[in-house]
Amino acid sequence: MSILNVLMYWLTRPFIRTQLVTDEKNSESGIDSSKPISYVLMTDSYTDKLALKQAAKRLNLPSPFGSIDLDSDSVKRTIGVKPVDSIFLNKDHHAKKTVKTGQAMLELVERTGKDIQFVPVMICWGRNPGVEKDTNRKTRLMDIITQTLQASPFRKFMIVLLYGRSSFIRISKPVSLQKMVNDYGPSEETAHKLVRVARIHFERQRIVATGPKVMERQAFFNSMLASPALKKALHEEMESKDISLEEAKANAKKLLEEIAGDYNENYIRMGSRILTWVWNKIYNGIRVHNADKLRDLAQKGHEIVYVPCHRSHMDYLLLTYVIYHEGLVPPHIAAGINLNFWPAGPVFRKAGAFFLRRSFKGNKLYSAVFREYLSQLFIKGYPVKYYTEGGRSRTGRLLSPKTGMLAMTIQSMLRGVDRPITLVPVYIGYEHVMEVNTYLSELKGKSKESESIFGIFKAIKNLKNYGHGDVNFGEPISLNEIMNEQAPDWRSLINPVDVVKPNWLTPVVNHTANKVMGSINDAAVLNTVNLSALALLTSDSHALPRVEMEALIEFYIGLQTSVPYSNLVKTPTESASAIIDEAILLEKVDSDSDEYGTIIKLDDKNAILMSYYRNNVVHLFAIAAIVAAELTHSSKTSSDKIKQKVTNILPLLKNEMFITTEDVDGYVDKIIGYFAQNDIIEVSDDTLSIRNRSSLGSLQLSLLAKIMKDTLQRYALAFNRIQQVHGIQRSELESDCLKLAKRLLTLHDIKAPEYFDKKITSSFVSCIKEQKYVETDEAGLMHLTDAGKATAEDINSLLESDILQSLQSLG
Repeated sequence: MSILNVLMYWLTRPFIRTQLVTDEKNSESGIDSSKPISYVLMTDSYTDKLALKQAAKRLNLPSPFGSIDLDSDSVKRTIGVKPVDSIFLNKDHHAKKTVKTGQAMLELVERTGKDIQFVPVMICWGRNPGVEKDTNRKTRLMDIITQTLQASPFRKFMIVLLYGRSSFIRISKPVSLQKMVNDYGPSEETAHKLVRVARIHFERQRIVATGPKVMERQAFFNSMLASPALKKALHEEMESKDISLEEAKANAKKLLEEIAGDYNENYIRMGSRILTWVWNKIYNGIRVHNADKLRDLAQKGHEIVYVPCHRSHMDYLLLTYVIYHEGLVPPHIAAGINLNFWPAGPVFRKAGAFFLRRSFKGNKLYSAVFREYLSQLFIKGYPVKYYTEGGRSRTGRLLSPKTGMLAMTIQSMLRGVDRPITLVPVYIGYEHVMEVNTYLSELKGKSKESESIFGIFKAIKNLKNYGHGDVNFGEPISLNEIMNEQAPDWRSLINPVDVVKPNWLTPVVNHTANKVMGSINDAAVLNTVNLSALALLTSDSHALPRVEMEALIEFYIGLQTSVPYSNLVKTPTESASAIIDEAILLEKVDSDSDEYGTIIKLDDKNAILMSYYRNNVVHLFAIAAIVAAELTHSSKTSSDKIKQKVTNILPLLKNEMFITTEDVDGYVDKIIGYFAQNDIIEVSDDTLSIRNRSSLGSLQLSLLAKIMKDTLQRYALAFNRIQQVHGIQRSELESDCLKLAKRLLTLHDIKAPEYFDKKITSSFVSCIKEQKYVETDEAGLMHLTDAGKATAEDINSLLESDILQSLQSLG
């Protein structure tokens, strides 16, 4: 690197700050630093190479200003596949020169027998997608100083001043020139093919990073009002309310103003800087998992719909921030109308939020406008995000899905969206949820507080160390594939004007919704707090000697590592001791010492709150806990008996926890094998028993069993109530379950918020009816069927005797 280049590098450093994204972060995009590297850029711009120099230095890769030296030959390290915009440079001359340089590299590889890695590097100065300009609008300054990838030197100078600290670099997987030579030879045609593929690659990556151009707000409204579907809705509005067309259009525009986002990349960029400061202040780090698959989907032209779980209002900010920093276009976000308050509402709108009412009933025009708006987002290629739960979970478990947005997504496909639509489930996990203190109060009956500016100030005031945040992208779900499987003739129903509601719509929507929820849970992340909660909440006193707690956490992590609930589940890399230290630092657990050692414990308040974090991941251990409970409560049992009990209870767990395990018998066998491998149980023929009931392994097994204690107790409460009264109305059963649960909590000092959740109780009753565990007589009274009685008996057999006695004596 020459003295001039070194000087320019240091002089421009204050103006250039690169955000780096690689396809495989842990392997630096698969680049082998021992092999020569050639950087392929959109343009061989001096400023681009200065930005790349920063990224290369961070990754310990060679400088783009150097050359590749093989034996006695030398070639430039960088190639620009497109010319810099200039009236003085001939584009054809540049193209020939680029192909010639590429061919020289191929010939060098053939001559020396040594490989060169052809590494595509995408450099964006800012992430503005640009605006579809209104032809009647005058040219503005920002139209001249545009963030084009092929900017002229003057424009590039202005761009660096304005956006240099927001530059974005994506380093893709390298192409082996040795393989290209072996497959196609070192000809000019091969070099031309390399350059052509690189150009296509960069154009796709540009769209991935910036997205399609954004229509100006009023132009977007006008185009929507001119759509066939809204024209029909406007005429229906005119007839139903006896108003003029202009009045109907005014009503529709008013609704559009209420609903529509007003995306502005400058707000995203500014928000990114603010949120970086916030995350550094309140979190120890944001961990992102499995983002690579998103970039692949976007590059293949898929319409991406993010469907995350909903734990906190922080989700809106965190997920958009993560998506932006992973080099993807921030989505347009469906937000409740309750968040459209000043000053947050206008800011959210500029960040891409669009607002929807909780109910569409009674307003046909609103429904038509919203459906058309959502369809236009899909048609124009903007990514979208909505929460299938509808609201934040107050218990930590996933809520039953609200299917309205998903139904409208499928109906948008029936409007004629050309691009494949892919749902991306997202698990979001925290080591502290800022609203968790209010959730229990709401479950106990306290009214939910309305969002306001005062709530924002209160949240800012309470910012403190919240540990880590985790975002894990689940397995993408192709809506096109689901439609092809569930409704093969769906394309014949495409209608750009009318809202199509075929008979198969509701079953397909419900099937897809459950698949989404299961996929979110498949991507769960075990962290410091939920592991500590799993360990301590199973102890009757909510306290364990530190040595035993460390061993228990290692046991749980080992179980998920050896017998994973799903391949996407993430387990911590820290030791159990480090996990406990962090839980203490986060003030989630207390530590006491005496002459015999250290005790880790929960006070009463934290015991209730920690149940929220346990519920985030309880599904990962649900089946293993039932296996452990059967082993603990029986002196001897068999694998067949365990499998039968799991099979009977599993429909209830699937309904509540969206468990996705299909090969139940195989999964149970692996769990039993894990217990045997750790010398906790003995396996003799088909007889299973605990090896030593006074051992640490036996203690761990009994604590694992208690992970499902609260859930099974709630099930048993309902089943036993039905048996006690010899028939009961549904509404009476739901009411009695909540009343009796409060009594049970008092008698046994149980700390579990889900006992207060009316929705969970209602969903459970619906499930036992669907599974035919109950039947209804002519008077509308529910009675247990034989299958229900067998399941009730299985559940009762897994409970502690004192709990069972209390349940059977209640009422």
